[in-house]
Amino acid sequence: MKKIFCYISLLLSINCFSQSPIETTKKVADYIINNAPFEYRFDVFKPSHLLSSLQVINFGRTFGLQANSVAFAYTQIEAQRDTAIMLEISNSSALQLFVNHKKVLENTNANNLKFEFLERSVVLEKKVQISLRKGINEVLLKSFYSNATDWKILLQCTNANIKIGLMNMQQLDKATAELSNFLVAGNIPVANVNEAFSRDFEIANETVIAKVFNYNNKPYTWTLPKIELTQNVINPQPYWGSFYNYNYHTAGVAWAIAELGNITKDTSYKNYTTNYCNFILKAKPFVSYQVKELWQTNSVDNLIVNTPLLDFTSAPAMPFLYKLITEKNFAERDAYNNFFQQIKQYIFKQQIRLPGGNFTRETPEKYTTWVDDMFMGLPFVTHCAAETNDPKEKRKYQDDAAKQVLAFADVLFDKKDSLFHHARHSSRPEVQYPYWLRANGWGLWATTEVLKCLPKDHPSYNKIMALYKAHITSLIKQQDVSGLWHNIVNIPTAKLETSGSAIITLAIARGVNEGWLDKNIYSPIAQKGWKALCKNIEPDGQVKDIIVGSFTSEDYHYYENQPLVKNDSHGMLCVLMCGLEMNKLVVDASNAVSK
Repeated sequence: MKKIFCYISLLLSINCFSQSPIETTKKVADYIINNAPFEYRFDVFKPSHLLSSLQVINFGRTFGLQANSVAFAYTQIEAQRDTAIMLEISNSSALQLFVNHKKVLENTNANNLKFEFLERSVVLEKKVQISLRKGINEVLLKSFYSNATDWKILLQCTNANIKIGLMNMQQLDKATAELSNFLVAGNIPVANVNEAFSRDFEIANETVIAKVFNYNNKPYTWTLPKIELTQNVINPQPYWGSFYNYNYHTAGVAWAIAELGNITKDTSYKNYTTNYCNFILKAKPFVSYQVKELWQTNSVDNLIVNTPLLDFTSAPAMPFLYKLITEKNFAERDAYNNFFQQIKQYIFKQQIRLPGGNFTRETPEKYTTWVDDMFMGLPFVTHCAAETNDPKEKRKYQDDAAKQVLAFADVLFDKKDSLFHHARHSSRPEVQYPYWLRANGWGLWATTEVLKCLPKDHPSYNKIMALYKAHITSLIKQQDVSGLWHNIVNIPTAKLETSGSAIITLAIARGVNEGWLDKNIYSPIAQKGWKALCKNIEPDGQVKDIIVGSFTSEDYHYYENQPLVKNDSHGMLCVLMCGLEMNKLVVDASNAVSK
């Protein structure tokens, strides 16, 4: 009788909302579907005017590849004071570099470009220290092309905030100067590299745009490099891009909407996930061309290319993997499987880990462990266990997921407060990062995914369950009277935030649904959270008060100063999955009453 009373109380409580959880979830999903056109628009590519971003000179694209030619590029570097900086360079043809008319580098060999893609940057092969004076410094690059495969120069300075470009040239208006950081001239025929580097070319000494320079009875002038197009999403938002960018949170939205489709049997939701995945597959070769050939390393979706980061590997693969598991026959299955297998190879063979077995990163410094990576990687690992029919493989993935949860906890879970620090450096373990709400949510969500995956007799099951319950107990103590949680979990004056609150509500509801938590105690807590979240969901399905994507900081003010925005896909993902768990909570309660 007591149980029936509790179920009735649950139903009455939830029915006081304007809609059932599944209807609210559909409303959010419908808004997303109506605002995801799955097409790129194209803009004129404009380079960054900071030397900390990769700068590219592509003589071959502008002038063609004519053997035994010399070309020039001119730019200006602005320094706030007299200083020396370390310039990184890679060049595919012979190169001379002049700063304020003084030669600082000469390389007469033709090479292939040499570089390395890191998590969020590119490292170039050569380093040269250059001295800059306060104000405007003139930079001239002279390059000789013999017969290489391309004719490019890459340069950057990653350890100084220095401006580069033509914004201070009176001969160019601002709109024109935004199109390129370089003036170029070429390609001038010469006999060999010795002539190219020893001959005094008049054009190299004058950057007068409205002047013709003659060599061997042929005219040459300064001009802009070939102007390129770059892809962008339609109606991009300032903080979160779009619902169809390539990243973990938009892929998570596609995964959640696929789950919604399987529950409701509404084909529009399944079609959304298919459209998302197909768009990514179609976009990948084009974006790869833009990055690898045109070096648009800041272009939209550029991180689809060779990025050793879980945010852009395992996490974005989730809708592909989910569809492979839940649908055995569909037209694009081979392409989805190829995509999945490439990611799987990377995750289990190449992704860096700590000795304890958990995923780690090279940013902001090598071997920094982020609690985010529990969510970025562990659902993928658990779904790999679900995807395979090989019992040995299945157990291998289950063991890996279980080991990683405990290893992440060893690094990041503070047993005193039973909360996750956002990150920790291996080289400076004493540094304490704040208890950021969404990071705690990512860790908690991942823990529930692993618990769902493991057989109850697994050696680590009880340890992980104890971790889950300790975390839940601590978080419940921090729940605001409104039903939400604060952006810094243990600071009551911090902002109330949607995405992290949704994940915690999801994890509590999931605990009740899976039988891990006492429904009489924890269902009301989940109800309170969901009711508060519904107040942040507008009638047309838009969701407000979502913290934007954040990096890491030892200072909690960094997190608090991040803006709350509407419809950021980080938050939409969390609300969608929370709604699905709350729906199961309601359906199970309703079925119990009917019995």
